[in-house]
Amino acid sequence: MKNLTKEKIITMIPELTDETLIPITKGYSFDLKYITQINGERVLLRIYELALSERVQEKVAKMRAFRESGVRCQEVFAFGEISEEDFCYTIFSFLEGEDGEVALPSLTVEEQYAAGYEAGRDLWKMHELPIVASKSAHMAFLTTKFENAVERYLKLETRIPHEQMIIEYVRRNLPLIGESKLVFAHHDYHAGNLIIQHGKYGGVIDFNRCGVNTAYSEFDKLELFSSRLSIPFSKGMVQGYFSGTVPDVFWKIRSVHMAQLLIFHMNWVTDSFPEDLPLAEEAIAYVWNMYEGFQRKIPKWYEESQA
Repeated sequence: MKNLTKEKIITMIPELTDETLIPITKGYSFDLKYITQINGERVLLRIYELALSERVQEKVAKMRAFRESGVRCQEVFAFGEISEEDFCYTIFSFLEGEDGEVALPSLTVEEQYAAGYEAGRDLWKMHELPIVASKSAHMAFLTTKFENAVERYLKLETRIPHEQMIIEYVRRNLPLIGESKLVFAHHDYHAGNLIIQHGKYGGVIDFNRCGVNTAYSEFDKLELFSSRLSIPFSKGMVQGYFSGTVPDVFWKIRSVHMAQLLIFHMNWVTDSFPEDLPLAEEAIAYVWNMYEGFQRKIPKWYEESQA
């Protein structure tokens, strides 16, 4: 896709009716994103390598199913393949508003909590979609994934304080994750991918990383991103997901997720965005503090918000 010009895109995608393509550069994905119009309506055009076509089609099917179940996400207008240029594409409706990272700081505490609560309800609806998957196979996959991540991590120049304690904590407690059901997960559910419209939750965007995973993995970004931005929003998201009463097992599983995420996150940033290493170290220190070295199961930000 390196030689894919705007002119080629406009010429080759039949659904496009406007010659203006406004690139979107925010975010960490490597696909191409543009705002354009179809018959006067703003839409989002997303372009992927053709090799990802099957995965993109799965995403499109799930997004349509989510909308049918009442999830506030983008409508899928089109999917297509342009084999001669080695790419495929999707066209989605454009969710007007601001992403939560921008909008939440300007909202009241009550508005932040309400937005989080509604985002939690949408996440719960997504997780009600039936899927066919093997829990034992998935747990074997997670175990292998973590051990591979540890192997990669131990080769890094920049390392995490208390690394051995973190690694052993995950190894001892990884089976706990199996107590969370398997779902078709968004996999990047945080304030930056949630739209705020007129002070209220408006919907979720960016299903680019979606796939089968355990339900509680969806809360991985709470400590890395969302709770550092807005505790009321994060608290609302948790309570919205459970309609108020949060089970103890959720927090036990979450602590294991967060411990392993420190290793994954350091690997990912080092390999893909090394310029963000200082931000990653700051986020990792925050998580360590919130869980007091994983001596506590409920993070301090949530427990203190209940006081």
